[in-house]
Amino acid sequence: MPARPLRRDAELNRARILTAARELFVERGNDVGVEEIARRAGVGMGTLYRRFPNKDALVEAILRSTVDDIRELAVTVAATEPAASALHCFVVRVLAADPCHGAFLAQRLWSGHTAERMIAEVVPPVAAMLAGAQRAGTVRSDVVLADLLVLMRSLRLVVDLTERVAPGSWRRSLEIILAGFRPDSRGEQLPVPAAAYTALAGTGETSPSVC
Repeated sequence: MPARPLRRDAELNRARILTAARELFVERGNDVGVEEIARRAGVGMGTLYRRFPNKDALVEAILRSTVDDIRELAVTVAATEPAASALHCFVVRVLAADPCHGAFLAQRLWSGHTAERMIAEVVPPVAAMLAGAQRAGTVRSDVVLADLLVLMRSLRLVVDLTERVAPGSWRRSLEIILAGFRPDSRGEQLPVPAAAYTALAGTGETSPSVC
C-alpha cells in the first residue's frame, strides 16, 4: 500500500527540518545535534522524531533530495543548452548551486544507496553531455568520464583549503581543469587509462561526511 501523503503542516515541518539540518551541517559540520536542528527549524523534538527517527535518517533524506536536484539540473541543462557548452554549464551550475558543492564534491553522495542513485540517475546524462561536447569539438576526444568525475571531486581539496580565506576560489581551479579538457592543438594524446581508473565512473566510496 502506498504511503499516505503528508498533511500540509507536516510537509512544511519536514521541509523546515531538512533546511535547518542542511544549513547547520554546512555551517558547523556533522556533529551538530538534532536538538539544535529542531531549534533552528522551529519545531519540537517530537515533531522531528516523527519525521526522522534518528540523525542518519535525516542525513539520508538530505542526500536523496540532493540527488533529485542534481538529476533535474542535469536533465534540464542537457535539454536546453547547446551540446558544445552543456557540460561546462552543468558543472559550473551544480557546484555553484549548493553550499556542499553538490554532485562531485559531497563524498557521501558517492556511498551506499545514494551512490547507486547517483550512478543510475545522474551519471548517464552527464556522460551524454560529455559525449555531446566531444562530438561538438569542445572537449578532447580522449577524455573519459572518469577524468571528469575524478577531477571535479578533487576540487573538494581546493574548497577545503580556500573557502575560509578566499571564498569562491574554486571557480578559478574549475576553469583551469575544464581548460585542460579542450582539444590540444598540438595533437598530444593522453595516456591510455587503466580499466580500474575508468571503473571509477561507476563505483562509490565510503565516507561519514555529508558535505
